[in-house]
Amino acid sequence: MTLVKQEVKTATEVEELFIVLERIWREVFTPIIGANQVEYMMENYQSPQNIRQEIEDGAHYFLLTLDGKPIGYTAYEINDEQVYISKIYLGSESRGKGLSSEVFNWYEEIGKGKKLHLNVNQGNKLAISVYEHRGFERVGERYVDIGEGYIMDDYIYEKDLTKL
Repeated sequence: MTLVKQEVKTATEVEELFIVLERIWREVFTPIIGANQVEYMMENYQSPQNIRQEIEDGAHYFLLTLDGKPIGYTAYEINDEQVYISKIYLGSESRGKGLSSEVFNWYEEIGKGKKLHLNVNQGNKLAISVYEHRGFERVGERYVDIGEGYIMDDYIYEKDLTKL
């Protein structure tokens, strides 16, 4: 089994990623925030158009494939101080196989000498346990009104790689 991180750059690649995104978002977030907010967020924050704009603005998106099959995706932004991991999602069939560790090892290579930073929905207990297991520490929380009466209630996590 070989996990491949394929950078997403073209409109066609964004459309391929969106197919995976739709499946995973509905699976992961419907029990946490409800189907209506999932649809709203996919339309307003994770649509193909939004993803293309984020890429144009400097975000790096990667489709994760295992033996040629799309199983998830990840995205990050980087500056002098930190790597902001904005997305890291694996489909349910791919969890528990050490693949997220492989992705986090990759992020730790990218982020040498920086801080890794991410936000996670406060109700996403599985992701929180993974982040804490990987040495991330909760450093805050945020509540963002995203419209239509929806709130993103996230914890903020960091892993400091500047002292390694």
